[in-house]
Amino acid sequence: MSYKKMNSYFWKFWLPLHIIFLVSCVAIWYNYVNVSWILVFISYILIGPIGNGVGNHKLFAHRQFITYKPIEYLLAILGTLGGFAPLHFWAAIHQKHHKIADTKFDPSSPTQYGFFESFFWYRLRESTTKVISLQNFCVRQIFKDKFLLWLSKNFIKIHWCFFSFLCVIDIDLMISIYLIPVLLEHTRENIVSSVTHMPIPILNYRNFNTPDTSYNNIIIGYLTFGFGWHNNHHFEPRKLNSKHNWWEIDIEAWIAKIISKKLKK
Repeated sequence: MSYKKMNSYFWKFWLPLHIIFLVSCVAIWYNYVNVSWILVFISYILIGPIGNGVGNHKLFAHRQFITYKPIEYLLAILGTLGGFAPLHFWAAIHQKHHKIADTKFDPSSPTQYGFFESFFWYRLRESTTKVISLQNFCVRQIFKDKFLLWLSKNFIKIHWCFFSFLCVIDIDLMISIYLIPVLLEHTRENIVSSVTHMPIPILNYRNFNTPDTSYNNIIIGYLTFGFGWHNNHHFEPRKLNSKHNWWEIDIEAWIAKIISKKLKK
């Protein structure tokens, strides 16, 4: 891996955030800070399954449902605070992934480029920004909205301002409601993008013969609130609920349905 080819997201956000996290882990180990695991859980649910899962994925990347503008903006804010990627990039790279999944043109494919490339590096590379298209319908909808566009353009500034604000209030609070939840959400999304495209015996299975190597994972499906029913999702990417078998539960879809004013047919 050549670090000269990493994108600005890597240098300005991902790398310093992970350095801070490692330092925080040492502080936690030696009891210099106190983590509220209740706050960690609440914050993770808000920025992860709700912000990134319901917001960035189901609403902005696929437009699987329509909701009220204040709720749409709240989802966009929570998804932005999830820290995985700017809103327009999240939608663009995900749309591209569905079109070229597991081909040599898919930088996130573990079958093409290996687990670590899929889990860590592909979205941090400068070359990935040249793969995506900003002309698809979902990304254009983001660009049409001034507030959503502002969130995308100011992604890194928003994070460091929020981080600094929390540090001024209380370091323990910053770690509990920001640092740990963000890293947990990064892990959740990285696991889905990698493990659910790998032929893992027993745990991974396919309900549909899609042209890619997408799989459902029995453990990840539940732990990610439905995000891990990946083969189902690749078969019908516009469908809100990724459930196919009766025992596959998509909690993110339940939340989306509750806040919807209109479901996509």
